[in-house]
Amino acid sequence: MRQEDTVEHPDAVRVEHRAGVVRIVWDRAATGNAVDLDLARETLSALRRAEADPTVHVLTLTGSGRFFSAGGDVKGMAGRPATERPEFLRELASAARDLALAMVRSRLLIIAGVNGTAAGAGLGLILNSDWALIREDATVLAAYAAIGLTPDTGVSYLLPRAVGHQRSVELTLGGRRLTGTEAVEWGIAVESVSAEEFAERLTEVEDRFVAGTAGSYGSTKRLLRRGVVAEYETHLAEEISVIAERSGTPESVALVDGFAGRG
Repeated sequence: MRQEDTVEHPDAVRVEHRAGVVRIVWDRAATGNAVDLDLARETLSALRRAEADPTVHVLTLTGSGRFFSAGGDVKGMAGRPATERPEFLRELASAARDLALAMVRSRLLIIAGVNGTAAGAGLGLILNSDWALIREDATVLAAYAAIGLTPDTGVSYLLPRAVGHQRSVELTLGGRRLTGTEAVEWGIAVESVSAEEFAERLTEVEDRFVAGTAGSYGSTKRLLRRGVVAEYETHLAEEISVIAERSGTPESVALVDGFAGRG
């Protein structure tokens, strides 16, 4: 990325600036850019700063390493007693909810630059974006059922509207994994490119939107989502309640512990 300025956030995100664009790079490759409280809150803070700058019109979310985002902080959950997991999940899912709502309400054109695997909440953040570029060799999966949980970050609301009910069932309950090419075919992303082309193409897409009628982006987004945001906010609250409840069940406790190597 051609950079005019870079601000470092060593704990969670790297924020890159250039004319008209802010790019948020999740910089926790060692954890698969899992969505923990720090990452969710720092991303939201960076989004709000970008939105307050009248010279910024495009915001991109992408990751470092092999992952766009591996999803929620499963290891953090596994490190807590079963009785504490519902409250932990409620707090984490609420932070992800705040980020999702800020994305859909933002005046900025939000691009998901899906550089690698997107699972769980990672899938949700793609769905909450306005335009998604994905590597052909990326993997997209829901992953919730594998650890006995239900979708959050808007996945249960936005996914059926993107791919239909039966394909949503195949992803959330059937364990289906999509390649980047298939994610475009299913309507989750707009365009897929090779690993070699990805970085250059992501910058090209940013430039195309910056060169457009950026003043109309916020109004157009508002019209496209008219009548949806209030319903979506209610739905997100239900997602939080259900995933928190599920996290304390014996089934989920055993699956999460097994996933984290604690079983």
